[in-house]
Amino acid sequence: MRILHATSIALVSAFTPWLAGSAWAQSCPAAWNSSSVYTAGAQASENGIIYRANWWTQNQDPATNNGGPGTGQPWTQSGSCSNCTAVPPVPKGLAASGTTGNATTLTWTPVTVSNCTISGYQIYMNGGLTTTSAGASVTVSGLTPLTSYSFAVAAVDSVGASAKSAPVTVTTLSGPPPSTASTGTINFHLLLGVGTAQDSLTLTGGNYDDLIMSNIVAGVLLGHLIDEGFPGIQYNKDYLYGSIFAQLLQENIATQYYKSSSDLIDPNANQQAVMGVGQGGPYQINNYAADMVSGSYQPKGHSLINYVAIQKNIGFTMANAATQYTKATPASFNNKYYGPALVAYFHYNDLVALNVTGKGEGGWTTPWEPAFDTALKNFTTLPNSFLDVILNVAYNQGFYGPLVSRYSTLGATATAATVTSVNSYTSAWGSSDTYVQYPYQVHYYLDQLYNNPIPTTSPSLKMTPTNSVVFNMSALANVFSRVAQTLSYSNGTNPAQFYTAAQASAAFSSAMTKLKVASSAKLDLSKASARATIFSVIDAALSNLEATSGMKFISTTDKQL
Repeated sequence: MRILHATSIALVSAFTPWLAGSAWAQSCPAAWNSSSVYTAGAQASENGIIYRANWWTQNQDPATNNGGPGTGQPWTQSGSCSNCTAVPPVPKGLAASGTTGNATTLTWTPVTVSNCTISGYQIYMNGGLTTTSAGASVTVSGLTPLTSYSFAVAAVDSVGASAKSAPVTVTTLSGPPPSTASTGTINFHLLLGVGTAQDSLTLTGGNYDDLIMSNIVAGVLLGHLIDEGFPGIQYNKDYLYGSIFAQLLQENIATQYYKSSSDLIDPNANQQAVMGVGQGGPYQINNYAADMVSGSYQPKGHSLINYVAIQKNIGFTMANAATQYTKATPASFNNKYYGPALVAYFHYNDLVALNVTGKGEGGWTTPWEPAFDTALKNFTTLPNSFLDVILNVAYNQGFYGPLVSRYSTLGATATAATVTSVNSYTSAWGSSDTYVQYPYQVHYYLDQLYNNPIPTTSPSLKMTPTNSVVFNMSALANVFSRVAQTLSYSNGTNPAQFYTAAQASAAFSSAMTKLKVASSAKLDLSKASARATIFSVIDAALSNLEATSGMKFISTTDKQL
């Protein structure tokens, strides 16, 4: 959910230093004992975690009976602890077993240090960190058949990580044929480290394939806009392109009600509250009618209606835009082809507004500046930056909440290590602050979609999903066409007109030909190499549409076309 407009929020006048996922640990209180009585506020430790009793409790293991406020659990996690004084010794005995065409299981001798808790292990594949494990074994999946890999492992305690172990080489077997249909489950609507998922999408059967496709098309469109408006900025494509779909899962009411036979994202009567006054539709872009720089409802260049591509289908006009906030959300916001594209522009408009607000004659310094501009500059040399996190907290908490400033400050001096720290689930694990949780909920849903390791009972204890989201490229071509036909173009003088099916089809076909992708291909979004190909085809098709129309997608207008 978003604040209505910037002027309704008091400015943050000072910044409090903030360290995401701090590695410092306290000394451990006495270990939990099942026979001991604990009263409210008492502390105990177990496996390097400190727990605080919420009320009188006995014989209730804190490791399995903990949660945040409102969960009804007797214990709450309050941090990590250790009596370690040095990095742990190097793990020994690394071995592989159970190797298949796409996975292998690694085991090693557990590292033990007197009076020190080993918090987990880092697993390296071909020299790069690939996953972590809380115990002395891990299954690495997503491997390519008939391929050799080198694995090593390092132990971690509160002081740091050991050197890597001696490597072991694993050669995968010939694998099964690639997936030809979507399978698996995505769980959503949860607070990480606090509760369990309340909803899920069953991917098996393909009901959600076209909805995921339209959201990925919109996600690549968002990246395309950023590339044009802010050339050179690097970002994590998986997270940025997927953010729109994850936003739908988190912000919408019961996305699992979706039916592929309908063009509506929310076809069920129980979902229609999102279409009310000021709601902003399934993605809850509830300040969609505001000019994000001026703070007014009169379009002055930074309202969604100012963007040529989405103006014709937005459901209101320049003439009545100033009163749109008093009216029900336009029906087009619930269209599965137009709705996601609209959200792409919403996030891009946020990026523009963050960059220009307060500048010019009579300007002033916003709470996120100058760190934000410095971060954007830094991101031009920082691969896989956390730009997605900044945009998602800007959407969810609003510009004037503390998170935009915090992440901008981190971004200003960020290195690859900062990116790893910011992306770590420890940054939000166990927090009851929904604003802090939001960008990591986005990551959690996408990590399931992409079969990346996800946390289970703690940030360090992870499992790897085994989902498949198969994009039939001929079906993706149709979805791309349907999305394009909801968008419009103009030379700035002539009335806007929608892209035609013929224009969209030619743009997509040309992109597939250029990238040597057959129309009969079936690419699994859950596999990194196939996902990169999908992204490239969509981005090339968008460029082809621009060439056809003679208009860049970032084009704006101050009049009704």
